[in-house]
Amino acid sequence: MIIDGHVHVWQRKMLPDSLLRAYLEPLLALDGIAFDMKEDREQDWPMSQVDFHWLVQSMKDAGVDKAVVLPLDFGLVENPRVGVEEYNDWVFQSSEQYKDELIPFIGIDPNRGTQAINLVEKYVKQFNAKGVKIYPPTGFYPNEERLRPFWDLMEEYDLVVVTHAGASWGPLDEKFGRPSFFKEVLERAPELKVIVAHLGGKFRAETYELAQSFPNLYTDCSALQGWLPSDPAVCISRLQEAVTNMPGKVVFGSDWPLFDMAYPYSFWTRFVQEEEWASEGVKQDALGGTMRRLLHI
Repeated sequence: MIIDGHVHVWQRKMLPDSLLRAYLEPLLALDGIAFDMKEDREQDWPMSQVDFHWLVQSMKDAGVDKAVVLPLDFGLVENPRVGVEEYNDWVFQSSEQYKDELIPFIGIDPNRGTQAINLVEKYVKQFNAKGVKIYPPTGFYPNEERLRPFWDLMEEYDLVVVTHAGASWGPLDEKFGRPSFFKEVLERAPELKVIVAHLGGKFRAETYELAQSFPNLYTDCSALQGWLPSDPAVCISRLQEAVTNMPGKVVFGSDWPLFDMAYPYSFWTRFVQEEEWASEGVKQDALGGTMRRLLHI
């Protein structure tokens, strides 16, 4: 079973203009595509509507059996036209049609305080949510004392936390995105399960260091395909580095659909399956075994 631990869906109105621009412009530039956020032509913008049918069809084409859907809460950075609760409602309700394929997580900014707590409890109780996606570059250090109730709740409900780490763009501030800020969090909440996305990006050495001390610290390889097709050796070396430093704690991820214009989903899945970066047993663990254990599938 192949499980993708890192995919996204959205409707245009769910993302702030500045964030959509920040994420898509570098990728659109590869294809020579330009778009104007001020024009009311959303249907013409690449990836302005990322729906569930497209995701599930892409999974089938790539041979992926299940995927973890991660909503993105950027609403405290710039207001989208649809609020965070409506976005999460859409994700959880729509995923009901694809229960065999999709595992929705809650997308929430801990900076929302009581609202964040209430929404986590809502989706756990109504939908049996298995995890949460957070994005520290929206403006918080994970080890801030004021966030302690949030982490206590994650531990209480045995939720898997996926956190962005590494580079950020636009109005997001990557100074908050260092994995090392989780050291104090994991010391206080030893049962908390954290997946550092993108291996930690430019801070991946911090991810590996944390993993030596904290058995519940994991990582995913999403966004590595940014090196493809130009330099596959980098992807291979990063995958080898990750499983060497974090044996049994690396999760396959794609960041779908953000890289599809440059390197299709099916190509990335096949690359991880077929390239010689690890033994077949290690590959199978990364491609699904680790996530199955984390989510009790």
